[in-house]
Amino acid sequence: MALFKRFEVWVLLILGGGAALWVLTDKPNMEDDPQLIENASAQEAALVIHRCTLERDYGNARLDIELRYRNASPRPLILQPPDVKLTTSDGKEVPPFVLPVEKLPQIAAQTAQNVRVRYWLDKLHLEKALLLEIRGSTAEIKSEAPLNLDSLENRKPRTWNGSIR
Repeated sequence: MALFKRFEVWVLLILGGGAALWVLTDKPNMEDDPQLIENASAQEAALVIHRCTLERDYGNARLDIELRYRNASPRPLILQPPDVKLTTSDGKEVPPFVLPVEKLPQIAAQTAQNVRVRYWLDKLHLEKALLLEIRGSTAEIKSEAPLNLDSLENRKPRTWNGSIR
């Protein structure tokens, strides 16, 4: 073939091959990307709460919990009951807030990853402590002190670093 006798074709093939090799081997480390547990610190807690955001919707509220979880299990973790539960201090389970168009957050096996889970609260849930449990690891989301839902402005999110005080 006369096509491969041209110098320009060889230059384009070499440049294309180099670009393909670079794309396949280069992987940027983004904050929400899973991190293999081997690279994570052994002293790191399995469940760490970064931020809680509460947004009032008249008589109810949506609670967004941003957390980091270290999944040491050999199977992936889909963040939904029964593996993940938000309960009040008296043991009542809070229903998750799920939109049909959103994928449920998932953490791959043997990785640590930042994720966000959502729950739908009513006034009674905010009168007690809230505890998040993921496969045996527990973290306090809200202290025992009652939070008056009516004191929050409607449709205006309020954010706490860590748990709600």
